[in-house]
Amino acid sequence: MDMSDLFSGEVIAFFAIMAVAIPWVFWSARHDMMFEEKRQAAWSNMARPLGLTYERGGTLSGAFEGLPVRIFRESGGSMGHTKRNASVYVVRVEVPGKLPRDFLAAPRKWTSLSERLGVPNVFKAEEPVLDGAYIFQCGVVPAGEKLLQEPDVQQALRDLVNPESVSFVQDNHVGLAYETPGFVEDAGKVRRHLESLARAANALAKAQERLQPAA
Repeated sequence: MDMSDLFSGEVIAFFAIMAVAIPWVFWSARHDMMFEEKRQAAWSNMARPLGLTYERGGTLSGAFEGLPVRIFRESGGSMGHTKRNASVYVVRVEVPGKLPRDFLAAPRKWTSLSERLGVPNVFKAEEPVLDGAYIFQCGVVPAGEKLLQEPDVQQALRDLVNPESVSFVQDNHVGLAYETPGFVEDAGKVRRHLESLARAANALAKAQERLQPAA
């Protein structure tokens, strides 16, 4: 390389970009690490007031009103978030009974139009609030439709709809998912969310039990 090349515009521009980019990469990584450390500390402090156990890595688990509970971070893609690389923060309560096969209430807000097209076994609740918040799917559509016709199920799912999060029913669990982890810093708020989720889980289980044919 000719010495004059070292002072060419392209080379100078390259080193100028690197001088800015490298510190920014290190700053961004440090910022993300500090953010995660702060989140884990906040969630650890919240375990006792909620009667849950803090697990290393930043998960809260245990039981609430007798139902298994988990509060954890998840990738956006696994939750249907259109931003698949984003993190979402999930509060999940297990339904104390078996729902119809592959019953799913996916958050409409996080599901793109292209993902909805061609999806099998999709149906509507024929209730404006529910159909505006969820995309319903079930391996046995008539069973899913009957479940959503139950008034207490409709009310319980409506109660979960709020502007701060999206709600869902998936893999025999009822949950709320948030784009930021700050919600867990308020024990009273988290407790109210858990109460709503427990009501929905119990309503789904009891309604499904009523709908089961007599033995």
